[in-house]
Amino acid sequence: FWSNILYMIEYAMLGAYSASVMNLTSSVRCLVFAKKDVSKSYLGVLLFSLIIILLGVFTYDGVLSLIPIFIALIYTISSWFKNVFWNRVFVIVSAFIWIYYNLRVCAYITIVGNVFEIISGIISLIRYRK
Repeated sequence: FWSNILYMIEYAMLGAYSASVMNLTSSVRCLVFAKKDVSKSYLGVLLFSLIIILLGVFTYDGVLSLIPIFIALIYTISSWFKNVFWNRVFVIVSAFIWIYYNLRVCAYITIVGNVFEIISGIISLIRYRK
């Protein structure tokens, strides 16, 4: 939740409004999905996916602005999966995509967080493999 709020502020200051709005949406999603019955409901995932797409239309500013929208959809949909292995895989893949985006919008500090996401995701995959 708090990391999304901080990222939202950073992206807004950099003029990366699509990423800023997607992080705000992700913060709200985190609060709503804190209840397990909501995060595992098809309706909750569908509602947030539609909100992300709708907000993405309003914040569209070229192909680069599609990246945060795509990642927000990945996180939202992967939260619905019962198998945590796929959640971890999507977090790792998304972090790599964020690194590319962050390099393009000069959000260099955020790349440190992305690297930690990748490292912790890989450790998690190794530690909890079945």
